[in-house]
Amino acid sequence: MDKKRRYSLDELDVGNAAVFREQGGVFSHTHTIHFARPLTLAERMLFVDVLTGFYHTVHFSRRFGDGLVDVPVVEFPEDGIARYTLRQTALSGPWKELLLAILANFGHEVAPIRLHDDSRVFAPALSAVAPD
Repeated sequence: MDKKRRYSLDELDVGNAAVFREQGGVFSHTHTIHFARPLTLAERMLFVDVLTGFYHTVHFSRRFGDGLVDVPVVEFPEDGIARYTLRQTALSGPWKELLLAILANFGHEVAPIRLHDDSRVFAPALSAVAPD
């Protein structure tokens, strides 16, 4: 029997935490991730590498569009918090699904993600898996 993950409306709520700016046709948007625990230095470096790899995959692959104009800026204002900024010419496209899959994998394999902006969609303890 296949098990599909079910999300509540609260989990999918994007909220107001993301910051969007537009200048000269380039959109900058900053997102904040709260991990369930502090990240080690190695995990921080891996997170930066993962987002940089995402940029290169999207930028050099016509499959995901070519809207990203710069490598993401990643900061760690606290041990368990990461903030990343993407700069691009379009805010929609298949790159979003790839980014969400990459973040979900990082949260599953490296450090659990408690919040992404205001959404708890990646929080493993809060999401239910229900049989179909």
